[in-house]
Amino acid sequence: MGNKLSMAWLLLLALKVFGLEEVDPDDSIVLQCYQSVHSYDMNCSWLIRNDPDVDATHVLHYQSLKFHPRQPHLVKSQRKQNWLIIDRHNLTRGDDYSVWMEISSEAGTITSKKLNFSLDNIVKPPPPVLDPVVPDASGAHVKWNNDVWHKFDDHPPLICALRYKASRDHDWAYLQMESVGQEDYELEDLKPFTFYEVEIRCTPEMENGFWSEWSSPQVFRTTEAAPLGQVDVWREVGVSPNGKPSVLLLWKALGPEVARGDILDYEVTYRDASKRVSKMVYYCCNATLPPTAEYAWVTARNSISKTLPANLSLEQTEHPSPENVQVVAIPDQGLKVTWEISTSPQWILPEEYVVEWREELFSKEVPINWIRRPGRNNSAMLKGDFKPKIPYRMRVSALYAEGSSTSVPVQAYFKEEAPSASPQALRDRSITSTASLISWEEIPLESRNGNITHYTLYLKHISSGNVIRMSIGATEKSYKLFNLKPGAAYELWMTGSTSAGEGVPSPKHHFNTPAISHWQTIVVITVVIGILFFLAAAVVYAKYRWVLNFCHKILPLWCWERIPDPEHSMVVSKMDEQNITRAMDTLDQSPEGMDIIKIKELAPQPAPPPSRVPVVNSGYEKHFMPTAEEIERLT
Repeated sequence: MGNKLSMAWLLLLALKVFGLEEVDPDDSIVLQCYQSVHSYDMNCSWLIRNDPDVDATHVLHYQSLKFHPRQPHLVKSQRKQNWLIIDRHNLTRGDDYSVWMEISSEAGTITSKKLNFSLDNIVKPPPPVLDPVVPDASGAHVKWNNDVWHKFDDHPPLICALRYKASRDHDWAYLQMESVGQEDYELEDLKPFTFYEVEIRCTPEMENGFWSEWSSPQVFRTTEAAPLGQVDVWREVGVSPNGKPSVLLLWKALGPEVARGDILDYEVTYRDASKRVSKMVYYCCNATLPPTAEYAWVTARNSISKTLPANLSLEQTEHPSPENVQVVAIPDQGLKVTWEISTSPQWILPEEYVVEWREELFSKEVPINWIRRPGRNNSAMLKGDFKPKIPYRMRVSALYAEGSSTSVPVQAYFKEEAPSASPQALRDRSITSTASLISWEEIPLESRNGNITHYTLYLKHISSGNVIRMSIGATEKSYKLFNLKPGAAYELWMTGSTSAGEGVPSPKHHFNTPAISHWQTIVVITVVIGILFFLAAAVVYAKYRWVLNFCHKILPLWCWERIPDPEHSMVVSKMDEQNITRAMDTLDQSPEGMDIIKIKELAPQPAPPPSRVPVVNSGYEKHFMPTAEEIERLT
């Protein structure tokens, strides 16, 4: 007895080790079967929730419960197949059946739960057939038939479910059997002039059986309705090919949500400075107006009606424009534009703002884009297909009833990269033997790949090999090099940088500084003497009286006295004093016994008239002649 128990235990252990033991029914297998109306074959399919083994063996078991309970049947599926069809010749109508699935693999055998059912309760109706849908502006009449099902008198009535959606949508709207009839349904609250898809399916009314497959979709479009809203209008002021000012009126085509039909044309009306009103008809989406146009209106028309007119003032006002416009790129979103209101006392709140942008490289081929923001906003998020390395020009306009005022344009990039080109056409010009002026042309716009933040100039002295690096502002186009060595050879190159990094270097440019020559020394000395003479003249002019007093102190009297006046002359006075002193000394030395001679004064005889002698003027006398002011003082 003990030996038999040991053998049984060893057998169970071997079955467990080699995976041959029987497993309880597993919920990981989902099995279902239905009977088709067309063929009455039974179609069974299964789904394995866990990862299936591709080499596993799938066997379907089915057994009659009413007529042949002791005769189970099995059918083996092909590899990688999860369905089987039991021919109707192997089934008995009105019988009940039990069905289960076994899946065997190296890991073991799993068995699904048994399905017990009557063949009458697993019938699956064929999908209904939809008739053409009859739409109107806001609804549609949907009708279908189940002719195949109704051929059999013993089949119960069907109940149906309907689903529909706009063709461009992904999600369906479902109408359950409580609200859907057996043959038709009226759809309501549909959008005008919109394509829709509708499908229908049915199931036996007593809930014995399966839902049919969804029918083939029926596509229809609702009818047109009057358009909604207004056209979005803007303008572009420029210069025509003949050099004259031009105004290009722009508008956006109405979207399908508001067009609600095919837009046939757009009516453009404008008023010029003489108050004359003109009308034109265009298809889309711009019109050239004369420079004298002051106001414009645009309406869109379909076969039903037309929109309200959208108006735009084309004049420029004196109100301050938005200031400090800045653009920041936000990844995966777009470009955020911000601006500030003017601090001018003339500023008033605008009705709205218009933010416009366009690609700057192909400005003529690419149209302007724009969006509108309320007057109290100071920012806008621009969303669109912005490309990296492409410059976009942005402007913000404030709109008033009497016109608009526009900001200074700014340049922005959605994604910057290092420049793919360098500054062009490097040139040098010697200023002195130790200084040179370097000039260049800016990087072409299509090669900047971003806003240039600065230039970098590299200067190399050929003899020593020393390299000096200098950073230069992005707006500069020339730079002066100082402290160079006379008669030396240099080479230089430049790069441009954006926020993404430094770009490619330019070709190397070689130049020599001039040596100091003899004529340069003479020129320098002459210039220095001229500067000193100029400074001296400036000092004399500014300090005239001080210089005059200083000259009076250091120069002899005859150099600065203008008119010799014997009566008041200081020179004569000093000479007279010297003569009197000498005469007195002579009298003191005379002898006492001197003869005294009486002198009798004769009456003066009239003098003959003087003969006219020609006056010889050498020019020197002018120095002693009195001025007009001195003559007036004497009189």
